[in-house]
Amino acid sequence: MIRKKEIEKLPAVPVKADRKSGWTGRIQMAGDAIVMDVYENVYQVHGKVKEKHAEPRFRWVCDKKNFYTYLFQGGTWTGQGIDWAMDAGWYRSEEIRVDKKSQEIAEKFLEGETEYTYYKDAANRLRRLEERIREEKRDRKEQLREQRIEKRQQAKKPLPGGWNRWLKNYVFREERYLFYDSKKRTAGTCAYCGGEVKLSGKQKYNEYGKCPACGSRIQYKAEKKAGAVCSEKQAVYLQKTEEGFLTRYITVRKRSTREGEKYESFEQILATWNGKRIWYDYCTISEFTGEKYWDDRRPSGLSRWNGEGYLYTRNVKQVLKGTVFQYAPLREWAVHSGKEIPFLDFMERYEESPFLEFFIKAGLYRLTEEYVRGYEKWEGKSLKEILGIDRQQLRRLAAMDGGKKALGWLKYEKESGTSIRDELIAWMEKEWIRTGDCEEILKVTGSVVKMTNYIKKQNMPANEAVIMWRDYLRMAERRGNNVMDDIVRFPKKLRQRHDELARMEEEERELEREQKRTKVRNMLNERIKERLPETARYYWENEKYRIIPAGACEELVKEGRTLHHCVGKDDYYMEKMAEGKSWICFLRKKENPDKPWYTIEVDMESDQIMQYYSEFDRKPELDIVEKILDAFRKNIKRKRQETRIRVKETAIA
Repeated sequence: MIRKKEIEKLPAVPVKADRKSGWTGRIQMAGDAIVMDVYENVYQVHGKVKEKHAEPRFRWVCDKKNFYTYLFQGGTWTGQGIDWAMDAGWYRSEEIRVDKKSQEIAEKFLEGETEYTYYKDAANRLRRLEERIREEKRDRKEQLREQRIEKRQQAKKPLPGGWNRWLKNYVFREERYLFYDSKKRTAGTCAYCGGEVKLSGKQKYNEYGKCPACGSRIQYKAEKKAGAVCSEKQAVYLQKTEEGFLTRYITVRKRSTREGEKYESFEQILATWNGKRIWYDYCTISEFTGEKYWDDRRPSGLSRWNGEGYLYTRNVKQVLKGTVFQYAPLREWAVHSGKEIPFLDFMERYEESPFLEFFIKAGLYRLTEEYVRGYEKWEGKSLKEILGIDRQQLRRLAAMDGGKKALGWLKYEKESGTSIRDELIAWMEKEWIRTGDCEEILKVTGSVVKMTNYIKKQNMPANEAVIMWRDYLRMAERRGNNVMDDIVRFPKKLRQRHDELARMEEEERELEREQKRTKVRNMLNERIKERLPETARYYWENEKYRIIPAGACEELVKEGRTLHHCVGKDDYYMEKMAEGKSWICFLRKKENPDKPWYTIEVDMESDQIMQYYSEFDRKPELDIVEKILDAFRKNIKRKRQETRIRVKETAIA
């Protein structure tokens, strides 16, 4: 057994720096454990003398079952190994040289270790021992993990005898089909009840009707077009265990043909709750063999799994009895909903929000679903305190099965002292109209009725009209319009008026930006003008072509717009010209001197051509242009030499 405190007190074996290696090791025994102190050989400069010193880095200890590393700097222990300590986490096996005595101690300790016997040095053999211990721990951990998964799977019991009947009459009650002969059209078979019935022949494919045999609402299917119809849904089944309960998420499928209906159930996820925490196991398909197996690591295909499903309600109360969920009215919610419910979201939020019990018992089904799907956390001791509405409003909210948006309008009604009809609140919730989006509108209209009447007249979705109206009022107020005037607050053509104001604001912003650009470019032009004498050497021409240095920012803007490149889009090249870093020149054909052809950037310090492009950053007639640029370079060089000679002659005089 490794006793860390005793290992820390163990004196280090003296060592001198090894000039042939970067690392030195010294080995000793501490009871049944081997201890290796590792030193890094580093150079230190003393005056003009460069000496190598051995600095202690870490102590590695192992008893053939476990290993640990003690870092001298900081005095901390870690479960990482030799290579990690040598290179701060990056794997790189560097040599650790040990003396003869250390080698003998290591060999005696490693007797019986048959793996990697071709390694002779002690450090590498200890590395292999470390690797073997790590693999054994990993295998043992994996074995225990698989045993835990298997134990959780063994806790499952067969699905109840009435499972398929529940699927038939509840889960797939809307998916019932009557198959008829495509030619005769006067006879058919109901897949739900199995009855052979006579038909009028007037039925249409995919049309809904009533089965003459069982009276069920069915959908007509022609055999030639649809010999079989398959449906798939999600179901949730709860099972009692000694410590808690299992939640089994099951994919259920139904295949309907003229011969009848067949049901299949495939378990996808198992959630095991023991009263304290939950373990999740996932049915996974092997990429190599195609076989199914259970794993507690979530597959990538289930990244968006939300735990919804049809809840099997016949045993819910018995399963949850004696747990923290025993008062959760899941059965009532599932029965009332008649559809898939967010079961997982409810269970996760119920412990922190036990008032969900009262939500469901009060008939607030939609509000319950919206709350458990959301992220906000409500608090309070009573429904009045939690929701912020009185008892009468609570009854109204339950009667309309309202959600968060309806609750918001009831709160507004209470705060503003107004009265809003229930059907109007229900309409606004249906149209996704929230109080927060209507605050500015209500300030100018003063009435929910006026607001909704105007919104209904707009030829667009109601929630879109609210956002557009709100933005329009903001823009109108910024322009100084009286938003309390009916002509302003209720424009006849909302979209048109909104777009007009938006366009006007954009034009004003663009004008402001242009004024700022003009001010900046005027300053740049002054600095560019001062440097124009320096650019005289960039003027060049022959019989057919001419190169002209730019003289103002406006010339760059015009050049960029004509050739559709970036030279005039912003102030970048203009600033470089003003600072004397580079200069923009224009290559023209003499036959059409005003038409842009090529744009050239020249480095003003070296006179080297940095780049040259034509329209859309292309390079047409490149052979001709390269010959022109060669002549241009020679001309610049000659003019620069002439300038230097003139300067030199002036200095002599």
